[in-house]
Amino acid sequence: MYSQKIDSFLDERKEELIALVRDLVAIDSQIPPHADERAIVAFLQDTLKRLGLADELTVIGPSPERPSLIARLRGTGGGKNLMLNGHTDTKPVGEARGLWNTEPLDATIIDGKMYGLGTTDMKAAVAAMIYAAYAIKETGVPLSGDIVIGMIADEEAGAQLGAKFVAPHVENVDAILIGEPSGWAHDWQRIHLVSRGVCGFRIVVTGTQMHSSLSDRMPSVNASLKLADLMTRIGSEIDLPFTPHPLGEVGPTLNAGVMISGGTFFGVVPGRAEFACDLRTVPGQTIEEVAQGIGSWLDACRAADPELQVEYAFEPGLDWIPWSELAADHPLVSATQAAAEDVLGEAPPLGVFPGGTDAPWYSEIGIPTLPSFGPGVLTCAHGPNEFVSVESIHEAARMYARIAADFCR
Repeated sequence: MYSQKIDSFLDERKEELIALVRDLVAIDSQIPPHADERAIVAFLQDTLKRLGLADELTVIGPSPERPSLIARLRGTGGGKNLMLNGHTDTKPVGEARGLWNTEPLDATIIDGKMYGLGTTDMKAAVAAMIYAAYAIKETGVPLSGDIVIGMIADEEAGAQLGAKFVAPHVENVDAILIGEPSGWAHDWQRIHLVSRGVCGFRIVVTGTQMHSSLSDRMPSVNASLKLADLMTRIGSEIDLPFTPHPLGEVGPTLNAGVMISGGTFFGVVPGRAEFACDLRTVPGQTIEEVAQGIGSWLDACRAADPELQVEYAFEPGLDWIPWSELAADHPLVSATQAAAEDVLGEAPPLGVFPGGTDAPWYSEIGIPTLPSFGPGVLTCAHGPNEFVSVESIHEAARMYARIAADFCR
């Protein structure tokens, strides 16, 4: 049975797989301007060559500074081709640097968990995908279709220079599995068939910039105070219609004030202030409906406060990252369920991924894409002390190999 061969091969190389995750974490691939993906793509090229997976390697990107890497392991022909897909960039360490208990770029294992920037989001999954393909190649598992590994840039900054650019160039791929962390309370919590979309916008308030000592003697509008009022109200007042999704009755999530700016200095009444909003959309919602909802709410705010001067603008590049959905009866879903049942003992329920992924850029051009099935928990991503359990890395490699062997047979 091929699964026994795969497991035996991967068991003998457990330390190699963990070492690869360590190496990937050690390479700084924070989104620009903090770093970029050049070094990690160069390392991955060398790794694939060392493992004998470099027969077909393609580096693609809008510029040399933002490369993505695609590798293809050919089958004998006549079968379906599967892409195992992961992104190589990470969010910045950011203002939480002092809250890390370990060095972010030095993967450290404590009590069965590997801590480090990008461990769960999603360098562990990338390493597991590589070793899954390596196991299939070395054990001689018969494949009719091809296994493709997509190592993609710029996911954390909106994918304009990553998956959105790469997707139109992807050829001869029948389905894609993305290894985003598929738990939030524990590993392997769901097989996510839906990823929510992302809509970023800013609310901009104009006030009266003037000498602050005169604010009790002359009419003035403090833009920051007006902004604070709007920011605390938008979540409960704005009307954004949606249809709850049957896989969990999930709706949109609006986070107001993910960034705030305004004012000039002490002694100056703020003449301008703005806050950014992060809206996670669900299947069926459109940017036109969101624009109508924002516009109607602001109209009501202006009518209630004649002093209020406010506008909004969608964020370039993050104005509309679409939601994505894979049909539950797609063969990739059944292959994933079978692999999970074999490795984990039972297949996780189907669900909706809380965040956005690269899935829509592929599904929009007609490639069915499973948005999230990967090691780790989303809860610790984008913050201090990000971690992934060591066991889930090994489980991921075993399941990815089974999924590919099943789908591409």
